[in-house]
Amino acid sequence: MKNSLMRLIACVSISLVLCGSHTVFAEEKTTQGSDTPRKMNVSGYDETARGINAPMYAYYAQKIKEKTGITKGVCIDVGSGGGYLGLALAKITDLDFIFLDISADMLEKAKLHIVEDGLQKRAKTLLADVHSIPLADGSANLVISRGSIPFWKDPAKALKEIYRVLAPGGKAYIGGGRGTPEIQAQIAAKRKELGSDRPGDKAPRDGGPGRIPQRNYDEILKATGITKYALNKGDDGMWIQMWK
Repeated sequence: MKNSLMRLIACVSISLVLCGSHTVFAEEKTTQGSDTPRKMNVSGYDETARGINAPMYAYYAQKIKEKTGITKGVCIDVGSGGGYLGLALAKITDLDFIFLDISADMLEKAKLHIVEDGLQKRAKTLLADVHSIPLADGSANLVISRGSIPFWKDPAKALKEIYRVLAPGGKAYIGGGRGTPEIQAQIAAKRKELGSDRPGDKAPRDGGPGRIPQRNYDEILKATGITKYALNKGDDGMWIQMWK
């Protein structure tokens, strides 16, 4: 499996560079082609994701495992940021991972966490845009993403790209949310305990000036021509499932 993962990304120059603890700022417009620039404290966001928000990622990883049933092969974590969802899924599956993001700063964090979690033989990073994934058709058994889809400039094009790289029998699980109400309450209590003004705690919401746009994903999916999909909305967020 390691060899197959390496072949997939042989055309991409990848190195594991450990980044320091200094604060790095990036514009969120670099996250999968969004038109809305917004400064993000990368180090603060990363600290929150690996700390306070860890139960949320563990929850979604378990749900993805149960819903898709895919535990082996290649998984692409799209808009991965520091790799939080994929890293949680790696703990409960035998999947190999490609962490794909358009932000080099966030991928530096992902590289660090790959080493921290001992996943050097199972995970690589790929600096790329979801609208033009530099991988062959049928490259992935599973594609996952949490929280990046609202920032995609052209979600229909991005979803078609994701569908293209799915192998026969492959599945995608893409969406966003903050966990169950219980997990949300747990995270809120922890934030209150530590201080609500911690870097990276705040995230944009749909609507409002300069914020991510509201979208009808059912209409977007129909426009792609993809027929094998399901759109699920619940108290743990909005999620799109696609399969081949």
